[in-house]
Amino acid sequence: MKYLLSFLTGFLLCGCGSNRQIEQELSIATRLLRIEPDSSLRIIENIDPDRILRRSTRAKYALLYSAALDKNYVDADDDSLIRIAYRYYDNRICSDSVKFLINYHYGRIYQNGDDYQEAMRYYLTAEKYAFAAHKNYYLGLVYSRIGEVYSEQMNFNGALEYYQNAYGAWEKLRNPAFMNNATLNIANAYSSLGDNANAVKYYSQALQAAAQQEDNDMVIACLSNLGDIYVNEGDYPKALQAVKEIERTAPDGLSIYQYRVLAKVYYLQHKIDSARYYFNIASELAEDVRDDAQLAYLSIQIELASGNSEEAANSINEYIWLSDSVSRMVVSQSATAAEGKYYKEQTAFASYRLKVRTYFEYIVGLLICTVAIFLIYYYQERMKRKQQQVERYMLAVDSIRASKNRILEHLAVKEGQEVQLKELVLSRFEFLDQLGRAFYERNNTKAQQEVIYKQVKNFFTNLASNPATKKELEEIVNTVNDNIIVKLRKQFPKFKPADMDLLCYIYAGFSAQIISVIIGDSVSNVYNRKSRLKARIAASDSAEKDFFIQKMQ
Repeated sequence: MKYLLSFLTGFLLCGCGSNRQIEQELSIATRLLRIEPDSSLRIIENIDPDRILRRSTRAKYALLYSAALDKNYVDADDDSLIRIAYRYYDNRICSDSVKFLINYHYGRIYQNGDDYQEAMRYYLTAEKYAFAAHKNYYLGLVYSRIGEVYSEQMNFNGALEYYQNAYGAWEKLRNPAFMNNATLNIANAYSSLGDNANAVKYYSQALQAAAQQEDNDMVIACLSNLGDIYVNEGDYPKALQAVKEIERTAPDGLSIYQYRVLAKVYYLQHKIDSARYYFNIASELAEDVRDDAQLAYLSIQIELASGNSEEAANSINEYIWLSDSVSRMVVSQSATAAEGKYYKEQTAFASYRLKVRTYFEYIVGLLICTVAIFLIYYYQERMKRKQQQVERYMLAVDSIRASKNRILEHLAVKEGQEVQLKELVLSRFEFLDQLGRAFYERNNTKAQQEVIYKQVKNFFTNLASNPATKKELEEIVNTVNDNIIVKLRKQFPKFKPADMDLLCYIYAGFSAQIISVIIGDSVSNVYNRKSRLKARIAASDSAEKDFFIQKMQ
């Protein structure tokens, strides 16, 4: 018995000593987590979990390990580690900071596993504890993650709102690196919304700050996105300059985004071989269905520019299929639906809590009359506030539903545009087929030349005089250019039909020479009429005159 007691005493002393050492190591890892996250992770990984005897130390180890993995960009999707901390702290009184960290890292696990509904539920709970803890750092973290979830769900207005909230939180901390990361996210949201002016503004700000901080990764990201915008705006020299700057910053740092920019620049300059070369490199770097969809759309443009109609048709079919896949993925798992579910759960819980407390008030009221009067007054006021909160939640739910309907309407419009594009391609294939048959049947004869001439002439005659053909062309121009002809007719009712036809041909992308053939007028007169129309639009009070003039370039 004496030896057994001695053994137990020695074992307990060794266990206490081991736990003190582990506590010290965890304390060091905690101090290093923000400034040297890689060193913090190495310290934690060197701790043998079998040596941890106390449940409190084990929970602290699990929570700190999860935080270190996240800080080192290790995207874990297994909750076996954070579950240890959750089980320990769930039924214990702990700080709001600990509750925030548990919910935040649970949200990260579900986000990494693409379960955005559960991720949003944990992030919104984490936001509540971040407010309670008065920690702007925590608010910045959770707002950034919610913005990422909204961005993944293509709700870019929601993403922009939360990225701006994140910037506000980082600004209070006066942390340039975090502020610049939020600035880049804001620029990305504006770019996704099609607001290129604000996107260029924030990308430029982020680029300047990144250069000062010598953050090459941020510099490359800004230049890549600016290059994409410059390509879409037709400013090819700036786009190429952005890619060259990336190569100078990181010679081996070109990614799929830069290769896509290069492919766009060269196909728009009709350098098809170079465009295909960079397109093939970009295809090898594609990682998900969104990359595949963007590459399929780029393939359509390249093949149409090269005159390869068959490959363009194949790419159109592939793009439609990939777009449907992306749309189904977005609709099937909506982050806004998760937010609505969260608010409903919160409302139900608040209602249940009010019922319990009302019953408690009744019991207390029977015992102490004066205390009951005070409690009734207090809880009546509380119920009013809760009712107001419920009403705000319901308004938020209505707003979420409206947002979902707008997304579905946008998808329906997009599908209609894809159908129109496919019909246009097929109609042009039919016209090329007619020319091909004429060429085959009357090869190297004068009759061949006359037949082809007549068919081409009929094509232009239809564009000039056939109401159905003109209507079809006008619908295509409206589809591609945001209903530009409809807006012109509404804002400039005094324009003559001939002027509207000329503007339709210009917005369709026809050159002055082709327009002169269509309307039977000289090239110089076409230029003169175009200049006069541009001057009339510029001198008008139209709010969209810059848009009309830009599209005439």
